[in-house]
Amino acid sequence: MFSCLAGMYMAAKVHLTQAKNNVTRKSDTQVSEMVYKNKTDKKDEKEKFKKSRMPESGYMTVEEYESKSRALTKKEINAKILDKPDMPKDKNYVYVPQHKFKLVKYNEPVGSPELSLPRKLQFDRQINAQGIVSGDYTKLIYPSVYYYAEADCVSCDLFQINLDPTLSNIEKVTKANVLNKEPKPILSTSKDIDRKYVFRTLTPIDFSEDNTKLLIKEKIGYKHDGIWKTDIWVYDFDKKEPKRLSALREAIINYWQNKENIDLSEKRWDIYPMGFDANNDNRVIASAYAYTGSNPKFLGTWSIDINNQMSKIESLTGTFVPISVVGYKLSEEYDVVPFSELKFDEKQAKKEVRAEKKSEKKEKKIENAANKFEYMQKVRQMDAETLMKIKARQKTLKETKQKSKDGITNNIGEENPQPGADNIDVQNGETSIQGEIIDKNSDEEPFESIDDLE
Repeated sequence: MFSCLAGMYMAAKVHLTQAKNNVTRKSDTQVSEMVYKNKTDKKDEKEKFKKSRMPESGYMTVEEYESKSRALTKKEINAKILDKPDMPKDKNYVYVPQHKFKLVKYNEPVGSPELSLPRKLQFDRQINAQGIVSGDYTKLIYPSVYYYAEADCVSCDLFQINLDPTLSNIEKVTKANVLNKEPKPILSTSKDIDRKYVFRTLTPIDFSEDNTKLLIKEKIGYKHDGIWKTDIWVYDFDKKEPKRLSALREAIINYWQNKENIDLSEKRWDIYPMGFDANNDNRVIASAYAYTGSNPKFLGTWSIDINNQMSKIESLTGTFVPISVVGYKLSEEYDVVPFSELKFDEKQAKKEVRAEKKSEKKEKKIENAANKFEYMQKVRQMDAETLMKIKARQKTLKETKQKSKDGITNNIGEENPQPGADNIDVQNGETSIQGEIIDKNSDEEPFESIDDLE
């Protein structure tokens, strides 16, 4: 039974091949050109379809490579930067314990903020020190320290960064960037590098209660000898101007000169600004000490107004004086994120990566199916258009053939032949029309599919 079916199949295949060859043989030049053009166009479409399903490097002409490897214009580069594409996620990324950050009071305990000069400053030539955030979270002030190797000396600037009001308080500080700082510093030390080994630094102490003023201390010293003196500055954000409170040092010198006949100008002593008076924002509290060996001598707690006009002694015994603490700083918590929470976050991240890849794979599959459907539709349309042209051509040939038969009959029975008969010749039982050979005895119908011509 199976051998019989196989024989019938082979016989049908041979018959179909003969029919195709017969049709192709009887086709004229224009039909052959149409069939050839159709095959070539379909081959091109097939190549395009294959190319669309492979990576860019799979099929790439020289022109395409040159167009993709050309240099980007400045406008295109700026547009690419502004797009800010998301960073790719790595499914193998393993979390490590991360410290939590929090905002704590900057000037606590009062007078404690200090600016250190690490050894790396000599290699980096510039460092940005700890900043202070205003009580209303609108601005951040930080010192920028510079090192000059040729003179082995240090200078400093204070810069202001305006914080983003749309973020939370902690995010305002963590996302603050020095690129967004005000171009001009609010206060700068002397940049004189003629005197070697001299350092000048600026340290913010605290904001006033209304956040319109900032207390700053400037330390001036010698690398091999220590601090020479400390000056107090107050910066007014409304007036945008700093003022040095130099009258306080003079008041302390005059007081001890008159009281105990001690000439502090010949002694080594210094002042330490503590902050703004909690009861009066217009006064600054500071303490003074003299270096008399292993135990420094306390020279009293003093205050001075922000206009550098009135100085007075608050206490000689170190009695507590109320000082406001307003500003904040960023600090690391001792507790880190629990390991179990990190593992959970890692699993969640991997799930997100897998879900994204699955979604991308599904979208790619749908896109490939749509491209294949579009390709098949285009091929069918090309076949249909070619078939219509061939049928129209065959119809024209058939009509011409019929007219030639009628013309020959009229030439035999009539004196005047039909117009156009001069182009018709009869040779060896075949009719030639404008150089084309047509079988007069053939009554074959036009084929129904373009596949019959292949």
